[in-house]
Amino acid sequence: MKLIFLHGPPASGKYTIACELQASHGVRNFHNHLTIDVAKALFDFGTPEFWALTHRLRRTALAASADEGGATVVFTNCYSSPHDDATVAALEREIVTRGGEFVPVYLACGVDELRRRVVAPARAEMRKLRTPEGLDEFMTRWNNVPLDRPGTRVVNTEGRTAADCAAEIAAAVLGGKGPEP
Repeated sequence: MKLIFLHGPPASGKYTIACELQASHGVRNFHNHLTIDVAKALFDFGTPEFWALTHRLRRTALAASADEGGATVVFTNCYSSPHDDATVAALEREIVTRGGEFVPVYLACGVDELRRRVVAPARAEMRKLRTPEGLDEFMTRWNNVPLDRPGTRVVNTEGRTAADCAAEIAAAVLGGKGPEP
C-alpha cells in the first residue's frame, strides 16, 4: 500500500485534488471529513475525545488497508507543525510497519487565493471552514507547512486546475501510471 499524505491549509485543494486522483488514477480517497463526521456524531467538535476518536479511526482504517497490501490511498489533512507531529508519526508507523510507503505531498497556495477559494459554495456541503475571517484565524493559530520528511513533495495549486495538480502528483508518486486495477 502507498499512502499519499496530501496536506496543506484550508482551501488549498486537498479534497478536490484527491477526488481527481481517484477519478483519473483509481487511487482510493480517504478524505479527512470521513472520520470527522463519525467523531462529530459522538463528541463535540474539537474536544479531546473528538480528536482522540478521529485519530484512532484514521490509524485503524489505514492500517487495515495496509494489512491487505491494498491500492494507493490518498489521505487529506490540515497538518500543523509541531502540534500534529506525534499524530502524523503514529499514522506513518501504522503504514510503514506493515510494509507500506508513506508519501507526503504538500499543497501550497497564496493566502489571497485561499481567501478567494474559501467562500466556494461546495465547501458548505461538507461543512468546511468557509469564511475569510475563519481562514485568517485558522492561519494565525496553526502552522500549515510541508511535513518535515525527506522527499516531501510541494505542489503549487494557485492558478492551476485539479487535473493539472493531480497529474503532477501522479507523475511523481505513481510514476505517471494510469488508473490502478
